[in-house]
Amino acid sequence: MQYLENCVKKLIEDKTVENIIVRVGRKDDVIFEIKNSAQSRVLTDQTLFDMASVTKIVVTTSLALIAIDKGMLSPSDFVGKFFSVPEDKKNLTVRHLLTHTMGIGHKSLLGSNGVYDDIQEYILDIPSDIPIGTNVRYSCPGFILLGRILETIFQKRLDAAFYAYVAMPLGMNSSVFLPERAKDIVNANLYEDEKGIVNDYNCRYLGGVCGNAGLFSNLADMTMYAKLLLAYGAPLFSKHTFELATQNQTESMDEARGLGYLYVDDRYLQTGGLFPTGSIGHCGHTGQSVFVDPKSGLYVIILSDATASTVKKHGKEKYCDVIQMRHDIHAAIRADLN
Repeated sequence: MQYLENCVKKLIEDKTVENIIVRVGRKDDVIFEIKNSAQSRVLTDQTLFDMASVTKIVVTTSLALIAIDKGMLSPSDFVGKFFSVPEDKKNLTVRHLLTHTMGIGHKSLLGSNGVYDDIQEYILDIPSDIPIGTNVRYSCPGFILLGRILETIFQKRLDAAFYAYVAMPLGMNSSVFLPERAKDIVNANLYEDEKGIVNDYNCRYLGGVCGNAGLFSNLADMTMYAKLLLAYGAPLFSKHTFELATQNQTESMDEARGLGYLYVDDRYLQTGGLFPTGSIGHCGHTGQSVFVDPKSGLYVIILSDATASTVKKHGKEKYCDVIQMRHDIHAAIRADLN
């Protein structure tokens, strides 16, 4: 995997990342992996990373699909079934939350009272950017709201539901919200005393457990998660539910989305042409990503501190560098596999 090795070496030299792990696998086999640190630290399969928005698929989407599979939830359920909604949100459904089509894009929730158990009221009162269901607007508030719905269904806090219904059945024994900060954790923040604290400011403000971010995980557990997707949802939910969730639900819109998952099509550039249309995955703002092609069995996991590193490099956030990093890594893997 000479192209990948050279790519990662250059990312380290250019200070785009300080710590990075990449694993390329096909079904049960690891084709290649690389662990590299500018700090000369030893990165292992157990080293934890702040997964940021990868939380959306590992935790929130998984729980939603389990609930759908068990008949406890339907994509067509109105949010008003679970919470009081204002008149302008009366047609808002679970499908809109899962596909980022609720009409509300990125929003700071710092103007709320900071009480997580009340946050659905604040989110539902946010004025829509665009009419519900008309286009994709990537929405952390939507997934925080979905997490609150799942808590009412499972009668557990989101982290407890994740541990019980996702992590334990899959053997993901290290994945955790609010980790012990003395553990082996790659810092997603700028200051050492913030190591192990979630980087996402909305999640941090609300206590560290949310449907949009907050999960810390490692290479071992993310490999188990990738294999769940390659197994079409087994053992957590049925193949029928998985195939429903992995269809493009937003064909006429600006971005392709499944139910929870990012759906790869020819407009999506961060996978560098490696993954064909119909592949699924997600990215995390801190520099993480996981993508799989269920048909071929190929998966790629990227764990890094790219966002924090680029801030150190430029003196400000330059997320376009992180996006380019993902493209270049996947393109290098594509060159190696050809």
